[in-house]
Amino acid sequence: MEPELTRKRFYSLGAKYAGSTEEDLEVCIKNYGGDVVRIELVNRLHGAQCQRQLRRFLLLLSASTVYFISVWRLGDNFISIWQPRILYPIIIVATLAIVIIRTALALVKTEKLFYSWDMALQTETVRSFGRESVFCVQRGHIHDIVLNEVIENLDVKYMLILRTRGSMFKKRPIIPLFHSQSPSFECLQHIYRILHRHWLNSDKDRSEHAYNKDAPVSVASQSSSNL
Repeated sequence: MEPELTRKRFYSLGAKYAGSTEEDLEVCIKNYGGDVVRIELVNRLHGAQCQRQLRRFLLLLSASTVYFISVWRLGDNFISIWQPRILYPIIIVATLAIVIIRTALALVKTEKLFYSWDMALQTETVRSFGRESVFCVQRGHIHDIVLNEVIENLDVKYMLILRTRGSMFKKRPIIPLFHSQSPSFECLQHIYRILHRHWLNSDKDRSEHAYNKDAPVSVASQSSSNL
């Protein structure tokens, strides 16, 4: 049976603060049945972001090449790497190059989540050049999924978190979901509704958690500071 596929676009916090007129995130929902769902958060501007870092690297390389050729042509016959006019620029160029490369490697292309009541919850983050990180939580270690309010850098933000239990709670009591791309509250709210619907449909015996998809999302207030 083909999964039911829905797509919806949202802004990230960075795009919102920058006043962007184009949604930079896309949520893809693949519904395989009552308790199986795959959610993918796609960074639509990943290619443009990589190109921007590449242009910065090429500009740095060009400027440093021009500088060192000028020093070599206008300087004396003996040039040592330990000379301040050589050593300090090398350190600055190397530092900037490392920052640019690390920024490019850290760019997130997609964040994926697969949930099945019979199996587990698995998250996967795909970064530049296909670098992947996968994390899995067994069904028995899942306590709840909460849309949480936090204070970070004197700003109120929202995070979608998975609360664990059992032996997993001692290692990682809270696992952020879809946090790498800083999605807006509306995006997290949409994902929360999908996840919570499947969570409750797969656990129908919990009558105290009766779900109404048209009701407002409840937010667990748990303030923290990261100054």
